[in-house]
Parts: sequence; structure tokens; C-alpha cells
Amino acid sequence: MIIRATAIPLAIYPYSSTSHIVHWMTRYHGKISTIIKGALRTKSRFLGEYELFSTSELLYFAKPNSTLYTAKECALLEKRPAFRTDWRAMQSASYLAALFNKTTPEDAPQPELFHLLEELLDRAQEFGAHPNFLPWAELKFCDAHGHVPNLGNCVICSARDPLKFCAAQGGVVCAACAKERKLATLESPPDVIAILKSWADADLPARVTAATLTGKQRTEIHAILSAFMLYHFDLAREHRLAITTV
Repeated sequence: MIIRATAIPLAIYPYSSTSHIVHWMTRYHGKISTIIKGALRTKSRFLGEYELFSTSELLYFAKPNSTLYTAKECALLEKRPAFRTDWRAMQSASYLAALFNKTTPEDAPQPELFHLLEELLDRAQEFGAHPNFLPWAELKFCDAHGHVPNLGNCVICSARDPLKFCAAQGGVVCAACAKERKLATLESPPDVIAILKSWADADLPARVTAATLTGKQRTEIHAILSAFMLYHFDLAREHRLAITTV
């Protein structure tokens, strides 16, 4: 069966001297994997028709009981050229692609996640180089999964003060609960919690990237979200660290 899909490459791997294996996020068919035979040949019809962070129209042969399909045709729809010249924005796009690739199961249709990935890549072209963009994008990702960090009262006893962040509990906990349960926590001053709440509510990154933070605030925000993403989505800390320290 031949399937036509709007798709974004999440990862591209060499299969042979002339072929690629590509993991795609598709609009209506979830994450799929295809082999693109002869992709690197000089006269290949696939040359220039797919690349990381772009959107393409993909035709592929789907086989029952198979998780690796064969690409038939491909046509580039949206190139997103900013990632070729803005390496900081490209780093953000790379992290987002890895995040979706890591957390999305094969062949599980999730059109809302495709829409989110498309939106985040579009926003990353303009705002991805800004250090505040990545935390905002992560909060949007968490929201789409119904798993935004709880930044209100203590998640255990509902106390309001003083609070520390506990990735294992999915949000803030009071000092008493943290001590009683011997929880690993991170410092989360009220100003940092207020910033994260504001960013979680922001539909667009313009207000987020316009915010001026101290070095200490930025460090604490990245520590909180890094711990949360690692614990709940099992994404390698090294990948995120490489981007937030460039």
C-alpha cells in the first residue's frame, strides 16, 4: 500500500554508501521510519527533497508487520532556511527533533504533536537563538503531553511556603515534605517559579525572549527543567547541556 504523508525528518542515518534511513514525524501516521534507496546518488530524485527540520510530502510503501518502510517519492514543502545560517537556532531545532524522536512511539497517529513540532520549528527560526526560547519550548512540549511541572502549592501536602523543586514528584514540594520523605530537590526561589509560571502561560515566545534574567535565574531555570525532562522523558542531559551552554 502506498501512503502519502506530510512529514518532518527527525533523524537521518546512513544505511549504505548511497542510502539513508530516516525517522519522520508525520501529520496523520505518527512517527515512521523509511529507507531511502539511492538517496546519495548524483541523479537521485530524492536529492534536495528532504532535510532535517524541513517539511516534505512523502510517498512510501507501507508493509504489514514492518516498522521500516520504503520511500517512493519525496518533495520539499517547507525548507526553513534560517537553520542553515543561524547555528544557535539550529541547535535548538536539533534538540527539539531529538526530543520528539525520543518520546514518540512508532506508528501512533498524533496529529496534535506534529502540529506542535511544526510550530516550534517555525518559532525557532526567529527565536531559537535566544536562551529563553528552549525553556518555553519545553514547557509547550510538556503541556501537549499533559505533564506540565506543578509550580503551585506543594504537590504532597498543598503547603504554599517554602518550596523547592522535586523532579520525581513532578513539581514543587515544601521543605517539611522534602525532609520527611528524603526527596532530592533543587532550589526554586519565588522569582524563578513566577518566571516559569509566566512562560508556561505564554502562547508565543516573543514575550518570553523579551524578558531580562540574571545569570542566577537562568541557571536555576535550566537546572529545574533539565532535571524534569531527564526524569519524565528520559532525554540525555548531555544533549540539553550542549545547547544551553553554547
